[in-house]
Parts: sequence; structure tokens; C-alpha cells
Amino acid sequence: MPSRQDQLHSYQYSLQRVVAALVTHDPDPSKSPLRRAGTTALVSLLIASLAVLGATIYGVLTGHSNVEPTDTSVVFQEKGSGARFVYLESDAKLHPVLNFTSGLLLASSDEPQLKSIAADRLAKVPLGPPLGIPDAPDSLPLPGSLITERWSICTDNKGEQGEARSTLLIGDKLKDGTVAQNGNEALLVQDKFETDLVYANRRFVIPDERLLATTRAFGWASQDPWQVSTAWLNAIPRGGDLVAPAIRNVGDDSPVGNLEVGQLVTGQSKEVSIILSDGAAVLTPLQTILMQVAGRGSPRDIGGDYLTMPTSKTKFNDTRDPGALPATVPALHPGNPGVACMTLPTTTADNKPIGDGLRIDPTLPSSEAVDTAGAQPNRMLADFWHLTRGRGVVAEVTATPEAPAGTGTIIVVTDTGRAYPLAGRSLLKKLGYDSDVAVQRVPSALISLLPPGPALDPARARESDVKTTSPTRGQ
Repeated sequence: MPSRQDQLHSYQYSLQRVVAALVTHDPDPSKSPLRRAGTTALVSLLIASLAVLGATIYGVLTGHSNVEPTDTSVVFQEKGSGARFVYLESDAKLHPVLNFTSGLLLASSDEPQLKSIAADRLAKVPLGPPLGIPDAPDSLPLPGSLITERWSICTDNKGEQGEARSTLLIGDKLKDGTVAQNGNEALLVQDKFETDLVYANRRFVIPDERLLATTRAFGWASQDPWQVSTAWLNAIPRGGDLVAPAIRNVGDDSPVGNLEVGQLVTGQSKEVSIILSDGAAVLTPLQTILMQVAGRGSPRDIGGDYLTMPTSKTKFNDTRDPGALPATVPALHPGNPGVACMTLPTTTADNKPIGDGLRIDPTLPSSEAVDTAGAQPNRMLADFWHLTRGRGVVAEVTATPEAPAGTGTIIVVTDTGRAYPLAGRSLLKKLGYDSDVAVQRVPSALISLLPPGPALDPARARESDVKTTSPTRGQ
């Protein structure tokens, strides 16, 4: 009896003979009749794929793509010359653009693309005047190359004849040097205009008329202020001035025994208070010294009566205020540093710490001189800047650090060292950035140290400047 496998093989053999007889008119061919058909189909598919690929490459190389020269949604790049154009329906003309960013702003699409096209195809469309924003960027940072690290402003004395100079580091994370911890180290600094104490990531101005008396009272008379750049000093958030609190009605009678308003008093605890019109207000040790600098004299020891004095409603020391003066006299950094950097911001909008601020003697990357051409005469700029080539920043600049997110001006910083404000947040998409792009909140004090570029505004891009040299298409 034949097995089931023998029966299956017999059936397959009979079926193959029937198919061969239908296809080749030979029931017993030497080769399978379907092998040649499969090979032919595969070869045909490969030839078709190569033809499509060849046509695509030809279109890219010659500019004969399927894009129409009257497409308003794209920026055209002429094959060969690289000149860029946009087509406007308003006048049915093709306009050369001064730079790539202007082309993006002029294109009608929310997400315009750059399309290569042959010159002979562009020549079929009437040519209009050049359009665009002079000095707008010709290259924008890619979304994946945007920096989100905080910025730093540094100062040193390596200028001509030891002159102080500033360096703005855009997104460079400082890794060495010494972090000046709160309550541990401070800097006594001086620029061309004022003398300041830099402490706890704030600066506190010491008035010139009280500089000598204050430094002597604090025990700093033996250390000269370190000369720093004004750009560096201005970028540091300002706290209160290092002066005694203002006292009203000095010399008047008070509700505290026979003591006059303005009198300093102390007791067994050695805590010091000042007598006011409605009672006694406690002073910090630093405020006590400042009161003595202001001529209030030494505290009067009233013994046990100190504990029963009425308390004034006035509070001179608010620990919740980030700009409040230090409670005690800080220790100065021994000697003057070679470099000092302040990384900002140090806190969030709701005053939560996000990183260190003052760093002493870190290693700085090589930097370039800031281009001051065209800058406003009274604008304070950094002397040098550094941003890694090919990187950039999309930043939001608000009037105050406490301003809600989304209420500030959007600025694009390119690796040319210029900051370009946008006419609106919605333009980010036109420039190639998604809605979830990393927008960095940068203090305005740092952004202002870069030379500003022109505002990126579609309305301004539509303006024609016939005097401006721009790429034109050959006839």
C-alpha cells in the first residue's frame, strides 16, 4: 500500500505536469516554467526602482523637480547659484530674498521648506524687487542643537594694562574653580562707577561717602577692592545698599522709658535693638555696625529692662527677602581672584534654588570679541562671548524674573553672537521649531550683553530695499 506521503508527492508531480503543459506545451520540461517568470518579475521590479531613483537624483541635480515656481509655500533655491526666491500671489512675481530667514518669513506655509529648482524654470516667472530683512540670519540653529544650560558672565583683569573685561558664556557649564557658598565667602569689588559687596549671588552697593568707614567697621580695610567689568557687575541681581536703615523722628521721645528715638540698646543676650517711635526694633549684627557707621553710637546696656521693652511694628530684617542684607559681616575671599563667573539664574520664578551662582577662578573656553558695529552708544555689551559652533538658543526674555512663562519676548541666538527678537511666538514654527521646542528663560541682564540683531517680522520682511545688494537670477 502506498503511504500518504507517496500519494502527496504523486499529486504534486501530476499538478506540475499539468501546469507545464499549459505554460510551455511540454508536460515534462527540463526546468520549472515558473522560475523564469519569477526571475523576470524580480528583474522588472529592480529596473523600475532604479528608474525612479535615477529620476529623483536627476531632479535634485538639475533642479527639474515637481515643485512649481509659483508655489507660495516654499523657499526656492536656484540650482547652481544658490540664490533664494519666494513667490508672492500679491503681485504674481518671484522675489529674491536677502537671506534664508527672510524667505521663511515670507513663505505662506506655517512650515515652509527649501526646494531646489532650475534657473530656466524660475525664468518663466516675472521677477520682482528684492525683499527681506537686512542682516537677518542666513543660518538658524537646528532644533536638536539648541542649548538649555544656564548662561554665565565672567570678569578678569587680562585686558590692556590690566583693565577689567567681561566674557559671556552661552550655555557653557563651568566645572572647576571654587563655588562661593552662601555665608562662606564674598567679594569686595569695584568698577568705574561704584564699590559693591558680592555675596549670596547678589550685589550690595557701598555708597562712596561711607566706603572707608564701612570697610573699616567690617574689618576689610586691609583688602583693596578687586577691579571688575561693569558688564559683569550689572548682570548680578542687586540687593539692598549697604547702609543703615532710615530712622524717622530721631531724638524724639519714645515709649521705652527715658530713651530717645534712634538710641541703640542691648541687654544680657547681647542682642541689639534700636528705639523707634512705637517701641524697639531688633537689628542684625551687620545692621548694628551700619548704624554705628551712620553715627548712632555704641549700644547702651539697659540690663533686664531690655526684656520688657515694647516691640515696634517695624521689621528691619526679613529673612524671606532674597535681596536682604546679610545678617552678619561675610568673610572675604582671601586675596583677589584671577577670574570670577556668575551663572544665572540661580533661582526659579518662585525663588527655588536651581544651581550655584558665583564661581571663583574657573577655566574659561576660548572666546571671540563681541561685534560692536551698529550698537547703540550707551548700550553695555560684553567684551567677549562664547557659543559652541553650530549651537544656538531659543530664549524667552521677561521684564522681571517673576513674570509668568509665555509673557516675554522670544529671542533666537545664533552662533554669530547676535540675538534676534521675534515679532511673535507663533513664528517659531515658521523658522523650523516645533511647539514643544526647548525655550530657555534667560535673564534680560545677560541677553542685553549681546549685540541685537534686527527684529524677525514678516511685515518687515515684505519691505523692499532696492539699494541693498541681493542675489539675482541670470537672464
